[in-house]
Amino acid sequence: MDEVVEEEVLVEGQKEEEADPSETSASVTVIPIDERIAASQDLGSVLNSASGTVVRRLGGLGDYSAVSIRGSSFRQVQVFVDGIPLNPDGSSAVNLAELPLSYFQRVEVYRGNAPSHFAAAPLGGVVNLVTQSSDHKQGAVSYGSMETARMVVSLPFQGQWAGKPVDSLLLADGFQSKGDFLNFSDNGTIYNVTDDTLLPRQNNQKTQFNSYVRWRVGDERLRFSFSDVFLTRDEGVPGTSNLPSLTTNLATRRNIATAQLEGQHSAAMWNARLWSNQRLERYDNRSGEVGIGRVWEESNYGTLGVLGSYAHGFKSWLLPRITLSAHRDTVKQTDLMGGGETREHSRLAAVGVIGLDTWLLQDQIKLSPVVQVDWLNNQDLTRITESNTGYAVDRKQVLSVLSPRAGLLLRPKPTNWLSLKANWGEYLRPPDFSELFGNRGSIVGNDELVSESGWQWDVGARATAALSSGGAAAFDLTYFERKAENQIVFIQNSQRTSIPVNFAAAHLRGVEAALTLGLWDWVDSQSNLTWTDSENLTPVASDRGKRLPRVPEWEMNQSTSVHWKSHIRLGHSFSYTAGNYWDAANLLNAAPRALHSVFFRVENRGLSFESSILNLTDEMVVVGDRNPFSAQDDTPILQPVTDFLGYPLPGRTFLFTLRWTSPSKATSSSPS
Repeated sequence: MDEVVEEEVLVEGQKEEEADPSETSASVTVIPIDERIAASQDLGSVLNSASGTVVRRLGGLGDYSAVSIRGSSFRQVQVFVDGIPLNPDGSSAVNLAELPLSYFQRVEVYRGNAPSHFAAAPLGGVVNLVTQSSDHKQGAVSYGSMETARMVVSLPFQGQWAGKPVDSLLLADGFQSKGDFLNFSDNGTIYNVTDDTLLPRQNNQKTQFNSYVRWRVGDERLRFSFSDVFLTRDEGVPGTSNLPSLTTNLATRRNIATAQLEGQHSAAMWNARLWSNQRLERYDNRSGEVGIGRVWEESNYGTLGVLGSYAHGFKSWLLPRITLSAHRDTVKQTDLMGGGETREHSRLAAVGVIGLDTWLLQDQIKLSPVVQVDWLNNQDLTRITESNTGYAVDRKQVLSVLSPRAGLLLRPKPTNWLSLKANWGEYLRPPDFSELFGNRGSIVGNDELVSESGWQWDVGARATAALSSGGAAAFDLTYFERKAENQIVFIQNSQRTSIPVNFAAAHLRGVEAALTLGLWDWVDSQSNLTWTDSENLTPVASDRGKRLPRVPEWEMNQSTSVHWKSHIRLGHSFSYTAGNYWDAANLLNAAPRALHSVFFRVENRGLSFESSILNLTDEMVVVGDRNPFSAQDDTPILQPVTDFLGYPLPGRTFLFTLRWTSPSKATSSSPS
């Protein structure tokens, strides 16, 4: 192979790493974090703007939030930072509020089939957060409702070391909020409207500090990098609106350290990575306000992992890749009230992935078959059971699972604006530590849970066009279908607790549509609409055929901003979420909601001021039927706007931001 052909193979491989939606078969949305994003937005609101995603919140700014993709549970979505898993094998639900949006230059959302270099096959999909690589310094301060304050500093450095280029980056983000927004309470009497009232949210304060340090030396042929991500967070745990807590507290410390060596030579690309993810949670509920009773405990979670990946372009149309990964997860809990300490539980996992990208008919067809083998040693988490020969660990907890996947991309000639896509795959996720053992007193553990598995396929099209107005457009349309067996779902079994259970089977199907527009060089617009039909296939007669809990049938997001050069920008965003059920029997339902937000920004010579209003119409309650299952009872009642039953969302919220940015290259505003 001559040098020219080798370079073409490398460029093609790099395109896929950068998740160009037109160059991969995957159903992927790429969201740049640029001037189109309001300073009031956080990672949760950005993810919620992607097709097929639903972000659930426990409140307002800085409160817990997590993402669901195509009706998945939070644990069926794996979240990565620069390819480092925060919840390998779906080992936890990632709190998006712990990840400052200011750290990232783009967000990649893979729905269903994800590229092989992640060495992951989650049933919902993958979210990859790509950290900043810009060369400009930045500082910002924000202040707003509920005494909310944030300070962000970004300091990049470039230089030379031993004749090699060096770049480093330091990011720091501090956040605090009292979180005492007014919320609607029916005092637990939904049939009596005379005692309805508005109360301040109690014990919802939080403080958080994040830092990110990265140091890299070398170039694309050989580069070593080290990064460290640190978090400390202290927050009140407020309880439900009708059963508020006053003193319950959660303190969290997390540190992720990563060392990586990567390079490329001729037609080969490779990288080797070692990472450590350590997390400490101290939960203080000595007053017994939340959950099943008085709890004061400390939980230590740890992951130590290694990954190696190698790709070689043997031909200009053939790029195989092999990825090997292994990690050890541990958990250790200490009862600080009684002095008892559990032994350390551990889980060993290894993954082997072979992917083969093949381009045919002058790049009109791209095939991406993947074979993934997962090995999991779960014995340390299982109960000791009685057998014919005495007591032994259940050997079924040692799993070896083959998960094949495949993707197809068609780009018919002579058109260069149309991409047709199809994906299929099988997936598996074992129960995590909190599902097995419980957590924070509000989750009751279930050590009889079995691993959930399933398959998913989708087919779609992407069309792009240059507009006569000088702008550009991109339209995506996808149909997906998924069936899960033994899906783990949290069911509320009292006012204060929930328990994870296996659903025998569940079926989902849906349609995702997205339109991105850039018009006349001064209008940016993005719209998406998702329809999801879910069905519980359990043999239990009372639940069979019902919709799955917390899966809305319709969700819509629309954002538009207009700007004059780089000096003035005005933006508006709208989100709609249909009503959905909280329980398997479909008796308790969350009210539908439609929320508007706006922002206005002025900028000159790198200095900008921005004013944002979230929930512009101050929507806190909606009017619903007292008994939606009775045609005779049409008595209206007020229902609070919530994502989780009993945890209200805030009304109108203001935030003001002053930002300084050093000169840098202009950011493209073309659709992605």
